[in-house]
Amino acid sequence: MKYYKDFADFLAEHFDGKMQKLSVNAGFTCPNRDGTVGTGGCTYCNNQSFSPEYCRPLRSVAEQLAEGKQFFARKYPSMRYLAYFQAYTSTHSADVDRLMDLYHEACSVDGVDGVIIGTRPDCMPDILLERLRELPWVMVEYGAESSHDTTLDRINRCHSWSDTVDAVVRTHRAGIPCGLHLINGLPGEN
Repeated sequence: MKYYKDFADFLAEHFDGKMQKLSVNAGFTCPNRDGTVGTGGCTYCNNQSFSPEYCRPLRSVAEQLAEGKQFFARKYPSMRYLAYFQAYTSTHSADVDRLMDLYHEACSVDGVDGVIIGTRPDCMPDILLERLRELPWVMVEYGAESSHDTTLDRINRCHSWSDTVDAVVRTHRAGIPCGLHLINGLPGEN
């Protein structure tokens, strides 16, 4: 018996065939690094540790996706893709029109069927949620990390669990699927 739906099962409800996330680095920063809400970032943050080599913000979104597709196409020639705006906070440090231009550019790449946006729960304006519905398919992944405010303070997240709840409720109301990134086993949690 399965007690949860894994990500592959979720995607199978929306797409025919296997889907692969292709990371994109659009050169965003983070409000917890640039002084908007904090400095120094979260205690564990090192985006380079999980970003593929092809993800360099000096290259266009389309160029990054093309290189990512080449990597997977050898092994899975019929694979379809989702552009994954993952690096730092992919709804911060750009206005809504610029964000939408980047997301539309990603969707214009052959074989890319939608966009997944990684962001913080305190960085999702309502106007962007409205505009995201212009895309062929979109999902938002919020870096919640913990449901405990004391832990969020300890790891220097600079947002609260109530920020996460608010973002999820607003995203659901906009009709956009969303997920949460949580870190299991943070100090002081069981």
